[in-house]
Amino acid sequence: MASKKSRRAKASRPGRLHRWMVRLGLLALLGGVVLAGYMVYLDVQLRERLDSRQYQLPARVFARPLVLRNGMVMRPDELAAEFTALNYRENGELSEPGQWTREGMDYQVWRRDFVHPDGREPAARVSFRLRNDEISNLRGENGERLEKFRLDAANIGTLLGGGDDRNPVRFDDIPPLLANTLIAVEDQDFLSHFGVSPRGIARAMVANIKAGHVVQGGSTITQQLVKNIFFDHEPSLWRKFNEALMAILMELHYDKGYILQEYINEVWLGQQGSRAIYGFGLASEFYFQKPLDTLEPQEIALLVGLAKGASYYNPWRNPERALERRNTVLELMAEQGLIATDELDSYQAKPLGVATAGESAQNPYPAFTERLLEELRPYYSYEELRTAGLRVYTSLAPSVQKLAEDAISEGAAELEQDRGIQKDSLQAATVVVENGTGNVLAMVGDRRPHYPGFNRALEARRQIGSLIKPAVYLTALERPFDYNLATPIEDAPIRIEGDNGDVWMPQNFDKRAHGQIPLYMGLVKSYNLATARLGLDLGLENVRQTIRRLGVQADLPRVPSMLLGAVELTPFEVSGMFQTIANGGENVELRTLVAVANAEGEQVQFFRPRSNRGVDAVPDYLLRYAMEQVMREGTGRSAYRRLPGSVPFAGKTGTTNDYRDSWFAGFSPGVTAVVWLGRDDNERTSLTGATGALKIWTEIMRQLPHRHGRVQPPRGVEFKAVNQRGQYMDPEYCRGGIELPFSYETKLEPAPECRGRDRWRWFKDFFGDDRDQREAAPREEMTPGWGIDPKEEQQRRERERRERQLQEQLRRDDEMQQAPQSGEEPLQLPQGDDQRYLEQERRAEEERRIIEERQRRNEELRRSRGEGAPVEEAQPWPPDEEDQWP
Repeated sequence: MASKKSRRAKASRPGRLHRWMVRLGLLALLGGVVLAGYMVYLDVQLRERLDSRQYQLPARVFARPLVLRNGMVMRPDELAAEFTALNYRENGELSEPGQWTREGMDYQVWRRDFVHPDGREPAARVSFRLRNDEISNLRGENGERLEKFRLDAANIGTLLGGGDDRNPVRFDDIPPLLANTLIAVEDQDFLSHFGVSPRGIARAMVANIKAGHVVQGGSTITQQLVKNIFFDHEPSLWRKFNEALMAILMELHYDKGYILQEYINEVWLGQQGSRAIYGFGLASEFYFQKPLDTLEPQEIALLVGLAKGASYYNPWRNPERALERRNTVLELMAEQGLIATDELDSYQAKPLGVATAGESAQNPYPAFTERLLEELRPYYSYEELRTAGLRVYTSLAPSVQKLAEDAISEGAAELEQDRGIQKDSLQAATVVVENGTGNVLAMVGDRRPHYPGFNRALEARRQIGSLIKPAVYLTALERPFDYNLATPIEDAPIRIEGDNGDVWMPQNFDKRAHGQIPLYMGLVKSYNLATARLGLDLGLENVRQTIRRLGVQADLPRVPSMLLGAVELTPFEVSGMFQTIANGGENVELRTLVAVANAEGEQVQFFRPRSNRGVDAVPDYLLRYAMEQVMREGTGRSAYRRLPGSVPFAGKTGTTNDYRDSWFAGFSPGVTAVVWLGRDDNERTSLTGATGALKIWTEIMRQLPHRHGRVQPPRGVEFKAVNQRGQYMDPEYCRGGIELPFSYETKLEPAPECRGRDRWRWFKDFFGDDRDQREAAPREEMTPGWGIDPKEEQQRRERERRERQLQEQLRRDDEMQQAPQSGEEPLQLPQGDDQRYLEQERRAEEERRIIEERQRRNEELRRSRGEGAPVEEAQPWPPDEEDQWP
């Protein structure tokens, strides 16, 4: 029995082994099927995610590109500042785009490839000479003459960030040194493995044992990319298993170039509040304020080192760790032959060289960006700006912004120190605008320019003081039959009692009255008494309408103190007002937004400047001349100690009661700038417009390029010599007087001292004298008349005749309403405010009709000449769709 059992047991052993083999085989088959099915599932997930992958990118903002032109005014330091803003490097010899060189006053520049709103411009070289602060001999790389050459635009930040942020780069744009360094540090077998590298794991283990701590990881670049896209960073065996499977699948479907590109765009390299910095493209700008293709070897080494742990090696919080990690990467680069061994010590000796935390802000120009968002809001949803990767092209000039920021920050601190003002108590704001286009070149809303708090340039409504006075004098100069720059006006005490018993008695700054003065001198010396009397003679409503036509839409009180600046405006609104004067009366809407394109630089939407003629060119020129005299002999004269005398600057100081606000607004032929100084608690500063804001304004304008020479007067303006009484001094008969510009419509009374000097006068009067006809011709006769329909010309002349009749009637009405002016009679006002305002409204309405008719004719004339081409206007957000902005 025992033998039978043993034989039976021996016979059953192979059967059991076979059954176990079968079972194991079935299990393996089942496991393989499950694994294959699971890999198919992972494969579907992988391909769906990668093939439909779209980054959610905030809108990227670009500054205006510098356009070099023959004859363009540009100082060497201004040009160097522009290159710095573009992160161009000065090299002895140009070796790649993004460099410039200088030999004496001869320059060479190699611009980068860039997608502008009107198309891509490839990298190219240009050479030119800077002679007497003017660009000349502009030539292309083949020596051909050029009229202009446009550089690329600086990237100045993103909009509505928070969450993930990146600047994706294409494989062709990846610097070879960066790619090779990444492979050397992170995955030396990258080009040969199939997604997982057993040899790499073994090599990492040996290196870590030798070093005594972790210096290398075993994961391949492909595995790290899978982890970054699909998994969190919690360590687990299951995650590692999935990483390995998906890395193998990724290698099956995608080539090495694509995998490396995605890793470079996906790796986390830093954090700024709620904003996560992903990819080397954005990290280059974040840490070094440079494009990726301009990084030096030690900078590349730092970024590659951050891939191991951006928080642990943060160069701002942990500079010693970051420096040690960077130098370790540099040693590995030298071992792999990526950099020369004899250069290793010099690279390791260099500092980290990262930008300051403020300069690395997502939004380094908060005041400008706030206005930009206001202009974008009617056209784009909040979600589009936050996720669609739009390219927003703006008007900001980085070099102008930088000098404005420095002037505000340093100027406020110097004033506090020099004038004994409490430290850090002053606040300031400035707006710098390009005349003609309305482009906002710079905006600062805080003496800490990068602080994203209260934006005083846009939001601080403060009384503007004497900045309102140009509008009063412009209202007078628009009446050439009654007023001109030489018209005598009274600077005498004035007392007005309101219906509620309040008494308004303004005073001059020096507490003195100056008697009879020429009209322009009232503006030059900023006399309050003369301005108040003139404004009341003209009528409050007429002055209010003039301010409206200068572009101001804010509330304007109907009280006499409005004439001396009891009007609250922001620096931005004041800029628009003074830019209209600088533009010859053309009101151009201020703008920061130029164009918007999609992420690829296509589907561009342009935003053209909008303008309308607010003031006729002749009275505007007369006002400009008076404001130039403010700078030569009035309250702004101290500026010319530092400004070039050949540039016709014009401007006006502004000071409010108890020295709470210090203003200066002024312009050159090309640029308008406004500066405000004050305290947020509205307490006394002890600064006037001349002792405060003018100093900062001068520092800004001193560093900007300007056109030299006198501003040419428009047709209809002639210069004549007059005496102190405003009487014409004919140079044929007498000498002396002061030469001032006048409208051709102004008829000057001859000076008595110049009469009877010509014994043949009776003969010339009888037979006629050509000299009597040398007055400026009417503007319609000086306008080219080729192709004008005689009937239309006759109708236009008839309209002009009716206008003159109506203006004459208005003048007679004014004379009838005014009290006799013999001696120094006190100003008489109508008894009832309602009656006075109704009369002023009636007169203002008549004058508005005349002005609108003139504007309509000017517009028709421009259209008939074919001035301006039709442009594509941006369409605002549809009113029937809900606004998604928070």
